[in-house]
Amino acid sequence: MRIKDLTSATAVEKALAEYDELGGQAFRDKYDFGQAMQYYLSHGDKLYDAKAIAGVAYGYQHPSGPLKNYDLDGGEAGANPVLRAMGFKILNSHSETADAEREWRMAVWKNLLARRDSSGLVTAEAVRSVGAYGNYRGIWSDKTRTRKVHPDGVTIGLKHTGQHYPDDLDENGVLYHYPVTRQRGRDLGEVNATKAAATLRLPVFVITEHGDRRGVQLAWVQGWEDESSLFLVKFGVTPPVQVLDHDRSEEQPFQLEGNRRRRRNGAVVIRPDQARFKLEVFQRYGPRCPLSGIEIPQMIEAAHLRGDADGGTADARNGLPMNAALHRAFDAHLFAINPDTLSAEARPGGPSLEDMGISHPRLDLDRLPHPEALRWRYSEWLRCTGREGAAPADR
Repeated sequence: MRIKDLTSATAVEKALAEYDELGGQAFRDKYDFGQAMQYYLSHGDKLYDAKAIAGVAYGYQHPSGPLKNYDLDGGEAGANPVLRAMGFKILNSHSETADAEREWRMAVWKNLLARRDSSGLVTAEAVRSVGAYGNYRGIWSDKTRTRKVHPDGVTIGLKHTGQHYPDDLDENGVLYHYPVTRQRGRDLGEVNATKAAATLRLPVFVITEHGDRRGVQLAWVQGWEDESSLFLVKFGVTPPVQVLDHDRSEEQPFQLEGNRRRRRNGAVVIRPDQARFKLEVFQRYGPRCPLSGIEIPQMIEAAHLRGDADGGTADARNGLPMNAALHRAFDAHLFAINPDTLSAEARPGGPSLEDMGISHPRLDLDRLPHPEALRWRYSEWLRCTGREGAAPADR
């Protein structure tokens, strides 16, 4: 029995159909093959273990039955040239360049799309079998395979369980937090591998758990902010035009109005720019509240000056970092920031600055919000507090 005696494309197609019917793990278990480690047969947007398919196809063509794993050489010395001779495409997952790795990841994405069920989910085995995810940690880089592309490895998959940061995931993407474990060296390696995915413009797979099924989204690491330990990851098939690896807020002309806020089904508000706005606010000012002095990133939010609902832009110069409590007070017009003095002023008859926890009433920042945004917000505050048009001495 020799693999070179496999000549029937029909036999290969029968093996492919059985693989689809049983599922990859059951197929391999039935015929005692291990999971593919490098070479995959690509057919109809789906990926298959090349060696296992060849061995089973042999049995469909010859009465002696399928070849066993130990009877068959995989790779270029065995199954690959035989399958190619019949017109089948073989992909090598061990990329040596960023371009080759990008091509491989897009093939993986097409495969996962093709294997989705009616709910848009895939099996955990379908994710693992093509290397989209492969361990228990949040970040999967498979450094053994990807370090040829980048010495730090390149992140492939990001698992988001929703348990620790449920609000950071929406239909547009995710604000993904840097890993924090006792393995600090490994944490740093995973952060660097994720940054490499951004700089090399390689997509990643965001994995969510739904019982024994998995949701998978194709995504791109759009940027990061080290002080707050956040990655901005956006869903879609198109890579970002620019990687946000540092504050770029002064690179474009300022516009106070303009955002992509919309309603879906008449009720649900979609804010596709909110995650990016938060990252860019942190990049511009740092993840600390200048009014309360709180420097715990998990407690800091990005507050709009001209609000999103009022058509305010997602430009970082239209925002300030604030602790969550002050952000609520700010939106409730309990205080505002005078654009001339850059000092916080409390609403007459309301809680004092001290009551609200404002211990640093004057903005003391290396970079300030845009004056136009500060003035719009202050005018809105005067209107809401019934003092629109009041003389300076009355304020």
